Amino acid sequence: MTNALLRMIESGDRDALRNAVASGNLGEISNTDKMLLTQCAAMHGQRDILSDLFVFHHLYATDPDHEGRTVLHYAAMSGDPATIRFAMDVLGFDPMEGDACGLTALDYASQAACPDGYRFLCERLKTDLTACYRNPVLRGFHPDPSVVRVGEDYYLVNSSFVFFPGLPIFHSRDLVHWKLIGHAVESLETSGLSGLPGGFGYWAPDISFYHGRFWVVATLRRNTPPYRLQMITSAETPQGPWSKPKFLELDGIDPSLFDDGDKRYILLNPGAIMAEISEEGDLISEPEMIYFGSARIKPEGPHLLKKDGWYYLFLAEGGTGDGHMETVMRSKALKGPYTACPFNPVLGRRKKDAYIQRSGHGKPVCTPDGRWYMVYLCGRKVEGLTVLGRETALDPVQWTEDGWPMVNELKGPSCLQCMPSYAGTGLQESCYDEWIAPRTDPESFAVWDQNSVVLKGGDDPVTGGPCSVLLQRQKERNFVQTVRIDMTDAAENCIGCITGYYDEHSYFLYGARRTGNQLQIEILEQIGEERRLQHLAVQDGLTVTLTVAAEGMNRTLQIAEGDNAREIGRLRVEYLSDEGLSSGKRFTGAMLGMAAIGRGQARFVIRDIPFHEN
Repeated sequence: MTNALLRMIESGDRDALRNAVASGNLGEISNTDKMLLTQCAAMHGQRDILSDLFVFHHLYATDPDHEGRTVLHYAAMSGDPATIRFAMDVLGFDPMEGDACGLTALDYASQAACPDGYRFLCERLKTDLTACYRNPVLRGFHPDPSVVRVGEDYYLVNSSFVFFPGLPIFHSRDLVHWKLIGHAVESLETSGLSGLPGGFGYWAPDISFYHGRFWVVATLRRNTPPYRLQMITSAETPQGPWSKPKFLELDGIDPSLFDDGDKRYILLNPGAIMAEISEEGDLISEPEMIYFGSARIKPEGPHLLKKDGWYYLFLAEGGTGDGHMETVMRSKALKGPYTACPFNPVLGRRKKDAYIQRSGHGKPVCTPDGRWYMVYLCGRKVEGLTVLGRETALDPVQWTEDGWPMVNELKGPSCLQCMPSYAGTGLQESCYDEWIAPRTDPESFAVWDQNSVVLKGGDDPVTGGPCSVLLQRQKERNFVQTVRIDMTDAAENCIGCITGYYDEHSYFLYGARRTGNQLQIEILEQIGEERRLQHLAVQDGLTVTLTVAAEGMNRTLQIAEGDNAREIGRLRVEYLSDEGLSSGKRFTGAMLGMAAIGRGQARFVIRDIPFHEN
């Protein structure tokens, strides 16, 4: 009977549908079938029938489908303005809400055969896709963002944990397009990273500008007492050079700096603990708590903002997983008492299966023309797992008449958003493909020559010590990485490989081991304490081209044969996600790159542009 109803809807036979329903012979129609009927009416632009399903027949469903598409997504596919208007104005769906791939009704309407729906949405939204940006604005492992504006320029810093160089500094003129310009942790010798396990290192930095200098403060999380030190460094320009780090034995995490007139303070968790510091960064008062939190669940990431006579305290609460959120409190006095915002959380996940989740740990920033935005931490899951790490997103902040901030009108994190109304001059393309290494300076083992790089052989990453592993962040769920490996200058048993890496307990090495004048192609997986080794092929000669093709959590391993590639293995890489192991501190994200293990050296020629979505 459902198929007959679908045919009536597709043909627009409203009377036949009414008669079929009035006959009372439909029996019980499942919620799945109701969803099909609703989606069918929307997708075929049958506005009147869609209305009848809701008003007269009660054969409707408003839940998204398994791809996260709502009734409005399907209406947008039709390109019919009346159907789109009904789904928006009557059913209440948001045209900027993303499906499971982050695509909105505006995206679907732009691809519809009929352009009328796209024109209608552009008029209603007062924008089009060319004037929008997509979250996250920094994709892949870019957690705990902090931002500062100086003039017309914005500068942002992220956590880096044990990876070096540490604490990347980005520049932007519009808050959307970011360019890597330096690192606040420039010296491995003074970094304190040696011997730290994955997940430790530099956490939750803050960047500020005070008396003509840029300041970065971050927690150095160690595995021996004192377990938490607060690092402070400064520079005349954000490109550096940055001063030798100063470490304060002040317990807590997520520090930030706040300037109030001629006094300066450091804040850190739990909640907001505050202590006065000198201009040089020395403690000059005992720390005291000014507020614990609104949700009172793992309150951290404190930032203070003074605006219109109020002190606003922003906190990240709920833990850094699915329950992550941003709350705000305010007071007329710096030390309180603080009152929680009645709209808390002002930012947080609104739907369980949303494309962008775990949003919080934000910091507000004002544009030169008085608009407000917040950079914040978010995450996109792949097959229910956080493999891309915690990323950086951006959304507008609205202020109520009585002075409370709301992020994205309390809708939660956005997938698609209008570009900031203020756009500075000289916009650049985003450029942040930096090469990093765990606890090691890449320059100590890697030498670049145009599109190739030579890696000096090092230790197996499982040792947790210095190793020759050259990495970039994985930014999308699907990608293809092709590398030609030349082992001519490698010693016997040295292996040159493509790697997928999370930490020293979670990685794979797909590569070529030198055995005389042949190469043994193998795959090694390190999953916690378990070590899996497979021999896949043997090839004459000392050069080979290998490919890793990723789709979600699947990895297909290929080897070149002439102009073609042959599949020689497959992997599932759940262990490259935050949830992949139950032990250790898993706060980073999957990375990809190349490694050389053993004596001698391996040359890697990047044949295709790696790390980009298919």
